[in-house]
This record gives sequence, structure tokens and C-alpha cells, in this order.
Amino acid sequence: MISPFQSLRWKLQAWHGLLLLLVVIASTFPAFHLASEIQLQRIDRELMVQERTLVRAMMDAVQGIEPELPGTPPKVDRPFIVPSEFIQRLRSQSVKLPVSVSGQFHGKEAGYAYFSVRDRDDNIILQSENAPSDLKLLPIPSTEMVEKNQSQGTRREFLRSSIHGLKIGIGRDITPENQEMRGLMWIHILVGLSVWLFGLMGGWWLSGHAIRPIQTIGETASRIAEGNLQERIDVTEMDSELSQLSHVLNETFERLHAAFERQRQFTADASHELRTPITILLSETQRILKRERTSEEYREAIETCGATAQRMRRLVEALLLLARQDNHETHFNHEPCDLAAIAQDAVDHLAGLADERDLRLEAHLSPAVCVGDSGALTILVTNLITNALDHGGNIKVTTLTHQNQAVLTVSDDGPGIAASDLPHIFERFYRADQARTGSSGHTGLGLAIVKAIVENNQGSIHVTSDPATGASFEVRFPTVG
Repeated sequence: MISPFQSLRWKLQAWHGLLLLLVVIASTFPAFHLASEIQLQRIDRELMVQERTLVRAMMDAVQGIEPELPGTPPKVDRPFIVPSEFIQRLRSQSVKLPVSVSGQFHGKEAGYAYFSVRDRDDNIILQSENAPSDLKLLPIPSTEMVEKNQSQGTRREFLRSSIHGLKIGIGRDITPENQEMRGLMWIHILVGLSVWLFGLMGGWWLSGHAIRPIQTIGETASRIAEGNLQERIDVTEMDSELSQLSHVLNETFERLHAAFERQRQFTADASHELRTPITILLSETQRILKRERTSEEYREAIETCGATAQRMRRLVEALLLLARQDNHETHFNHEPCDLAAIAQDAVDHLAGLADERDLRLEAHLSPAVCVGDSGALTILVTNLITNALDHGGNIKVTTLTHQNQAVLTVSDDGPGIAASDLPHIFERFYRADQARTGSSGHTGLGLAIVKAIVENNQGSIHVTSDPATGASFEVRFPTVG
């Protein structure tokens, strides 16, 4: 079983969870911070409004102006009073604020407001009873005026100080707002965690959905490795890039299955082909040893065993050559070579065999230079001529150059190849009908070797057959240059 540290699904889930957590934090924290800033800005605006209302009320009080009644329009024709005179009157008079103003600054319950008005020496001119003892106002500035908003514990304050020597501080307890922001913070946390957990569940489902085809591919490959070569990956439920991979793997498994089937058939055919000569050898030796024989009988038995052994040798050599070519162990030395010269050597070598069978072997050879392995091409020409000799009929071998190709043709005027046999003649151990099989005892591998040599030398082969004119094998290879 794969551990979570090695599981691709767990790794994807870990990265997804980390990235999603960063996204949630990056979205909820700025939102909460923005809400906090908006809350403080609202409080600051309210404090500034209260500060103006307080200053207007003090100016009306020192000038003896009646306070405005609620709901009446504000007075716009108040008499102007210079700051120094205003401060002097505040010091000398007992200022009484209207109830509508002073009523805003009392008590110690949550959300209470307070104020303090002092001179340049920090002496209290006017102050609410609930003003905190640790309230510190701004020093007298060198410029016209300075003001500041600040937080002090659970309080929010607006401070203003002027060059004329007047200091004003107004503040309020913001415990209700802090509680509201804490509630908002928990809402943000819960929403963020919900989104994160929902995202994790969705990511787990998506990663599982994405990896399930990989698991299917792995399980199918395991069953195939265990010997079920007909097993294939089900691609009906795959609609991603893995579908293409599954198709490629299925095609690969098909080729592997076909290769194993060919190997199995090849082994079975080879075993069958070798069983016959071995049976002949055993039966012949057992027969000859049952009793004393004449020298002529011994000679006949030995000749039979020798012929059988020769057939086995040819079969084994052909099997080894095909096995090396299938496993790419045969090294082909591709170099310029003339098909005419190779064909001439093969014709000269097999002329005696043709004479023994009373068959005519003709050669009409023109230079046909190609790039290939001369040794393999010699086997190719020899097998084609031998095949024609084994199946009866006079043989004609031609070479020429046509359309940048070196062409070799081996034809005979025998009975031809049946139409039902043509698709199978290059299969290993396949034998055509008895009209072309004869009694030569060939291995059934000659044409299979021819095809393998043609393919390994980048050539092509074409077969035609007619009962009246015989069979013809045409092989083409690219010419030099």
C-alpha cells in the first residue's frame, strides 16, 4: 500500500489545500481589515461632528446665544468672535452647555462619550465628568492648528490644538464596535474555513476523479503482466488527456499480444517441425537395431538419418536467423552493393540443382546498385530461387534500375500460387497447396526470411501469380544517392 507521503493523490491534495488556504486568507484578511478601517473612519467622522457641535455650543454659551431647538434650521448669522477673546471668555465665565449637547457626554456604560477643553498650560477649562484621567491632549503647535485621531485602549479619540492656546479632546468608548468587529472576524473565519473545507472536499473528489483512470490503467497493466494478455483498458469513461494515453497503451498491448501469439505459434510450429525429423531418426535407429542388417540396409538407414539431420540443420539455422532478426541481434552492414552481382553468384551456385531437376535457370541482369547488406541479400536471392526450384517450373532472374530503385525479379512458369494462399505465403511454416509443395521437404521459413531481410534493408516486395504464367516475386530497394 502506498503511504500518504508517496501517494500522488495526497500530494495533489496537500498542494491544493495549501494554495486554497492562502487564497482564503488573502481574501478574508483584507476584507476584514477594510471593514475595520471603514468602522474607524465612521467613528472618526462622528467624533469630528461631535467636536464641531461642542465648539459651536461653547461659542453660543459665551456669547449668550440661545441654543437651537431640535428640528430648527441652523443659524447662519452668528456674530464673529476672535479666538483669543473666545478663550478669555471661556476662562472667565461659567459656561453651561445646553442639555442637547451635555447629555451626549455622561455615564460609563459601553459606548459612552467624553470631552475635555484645556488651555495652553493644560489647565481644564471645561470637561465632562466621565473624561478618563489618562486623557492627554496635543501640545500647542507652531502652526495654525493640528489635529489627530488615535486609539487608546478601548477608546477612540479626536484631538485638536490651535496656536491660540486652546486644546480640545473628544472621545468615545468603542467597546460595542470592537464586539461587532470580533463577531465579524469570527464570521470571516467561519466562512473562510467553510470555503476551505468545501474546497478540500471538492479537491479530494477532483483528484480522485483525475487519478481513477491512472489506477484503472495500473490495475489493467498488472492483470496483463500476470498473463491475461487479452485484457484492455476501458476508455469509455475517460474524456481527458489520459484517454489518448489509454488508446496508445491499448494499441501497445495489442501489439504485445500479437507478438506473444506469433511467438507462441512460432514455438508450436518449430516444435512440430522438429518433432517429425526427430521421430524419423528415432524410429529409423530403432528399426535398424532390432536385428542384424546387411551393409546395404545400414547404408540406406544412415543415408535416411543423414538427410533427416540435414533437414533439421536447415530448420535450426533458419530459426536462429529469424530469431536474431526479430530480436535485432543481426547486424546489417548497409553499404552500396550490386544486385546483379549478387544474383549472378546465386544463379551460379544453384545452376547444378536446376540441372538435376531438369529445370532451366536463366539470368538477365543489368546493374542495379542499392544500399544494403550483401550477405543478407545473398540469402534473399538464394531463398527466392530455391523456392521457385522447389515448386517446379523454369526460373528467370532479372535485375534493373527503375525510378531510383534497384529491382530484383524472380519468376517461374510453374503452376502458380492459389489466390487463397497469397496472403499467407510469408507466414512462418505456412505451406501452400501440394501442387507447389512438392517433395523437397523445405522448412516453410524461406519466404519468411526473405520478408524479414527486405524489411531490415528498407525495401519492399510484391508477389503476383497466375496459373497460366506462374509466380513472380519483385523486390525493390532504394538506389545509391
